Amino acid sequence: METSNPGSAPAIKKLRILLAEDDQINQKLFSYMLNDIAEELLIASTGVEAINMHKEHSDIDLILMDLKMPEMDGYEAVKNIRESDKAIKIFALSAFAPETQKAASNGNDFNDYVSKPIRKADLLKIIGKHF
Repeated sequence: METSNPGSAPAIKKLRILLAEDDQINQKLFSYMLNDIAEELLIASTGVEAINMHKEHSDIDLILMDLKMPEMDGYEAVKNIRESDKAIKIFALSAFAPETQKAASNGNDFNDYVSKPIRKADLLKIIGKHF
């Protein structure tokens, strides 16, 4: 991981990212924060939409999965995605920090977690650990 200067965010290759987030304000916020590293950003508002988008786009590098969404929560959506794709990086998203950390560390098929609210630099640092 390289940086252009010691205080900057890590240099991350351009990624195809699927954001599964039902809150429109959070969708806009994450879109802004991911703008520098997203080659393509797909947005799903439900777990079911996330599963369908993952099936339609086999070239996704990263999924940011909110844990609490309508129709199907993030836990169920990730279980479904993992049936066909064990390699993709999936990060749990939640405003409830202990729940998010537990999801990522309890064998629930998440590679990492992001507790909301989050600063852009912190988000890029977490992503940079994996790419």
